[in-house]
Amino acid sequence: MTDEHYGGDDVAGRVLGALDSARADRLAALDQFHVGGVAASRRLAERSEIAAGQHVLDLGSGLGGPARLLAREFAADVTGIDLTPGFCRIARVLSEHSSMVDQTHFCAADALSLPFADGVFDLVWTEHVAMNIADRDALYRELLRVARPGGRLALYDIAAGADPASLVYPVPWASDPAHSHLVAADELRRVVADAGWREVSVHDETRTARDWLAGAKPPGDTGGPTLRDVMGADFPQMIGNLRANFEAGRLTAIQAVFEKHP
Repeated sequence: MTDEHYGGDDVAGRVLGALDSARADRLAALDQFHVGGVAASRRLAERSEIAAGQHVLDLGSGLGGPARLLAREFAADVTGIDLTPGFCRIARVLSEHSSMVDQTHFCAADALSLPFADGVFDLVWTEHVAMNIADRDALYRELLRVARPGGRLALYDIAAGADPASLVYPVPWASDPAHSHLVAADELRRVVADAGWREVSVHDETRTARDWLAGAKPPGDTGGPTLRDVMGADFPQMIGNLRANFEAGRLTAIQAVFEKHP
């Protein structure tokens, strides 16, 4: 997936230019870059049984909303990585605005070749990321490598439903099928298990995601930047297509927790 889909080269400048330093509390419109927003992240955190002081890797950290949530509400130390350097820049600035620079750290990196030693993270966290990654086997093996023995993987993904070939584009993660790498939920679970992870829990989030999208409102006057500043003028169409794809059963959503054998 290229940076062009995720806002282009000027994404950081657009968002930071729209950010009012006197109204740092108005970040919710772009802080949680996934279906279900902050409530979905809280559900995943509770299901993963995250504990205070744990070292968390947020894979595909985007603008840093989940990382700040885990640091603020669960007292975790979070390292976020994202393939898009502009997102990492925004995430760092938003953490500064939120006084979270000591608990959250962001850098650009490739998910298939992480710049970390073996066994350093208590929890690997990923929301709405794997849809852009073709080599799922390599991804989950690499995540296993950086997790400590007994560490966990918490994922929240959009998965393929019925007749994925009829998926309507563009969607938030891809402008066309060439950059979309969806798999069905059962296939996702199999791939993760084959990489060496032990399944702890699985929750079907499809209905919740569909209901959330049905009630989602277009970006308005929030007093600060929104996801339209990140994704550009096509973002409303992406959300409309995402909603229609869920309603037609072409997409499903899953939250799952896995564990690395001690």
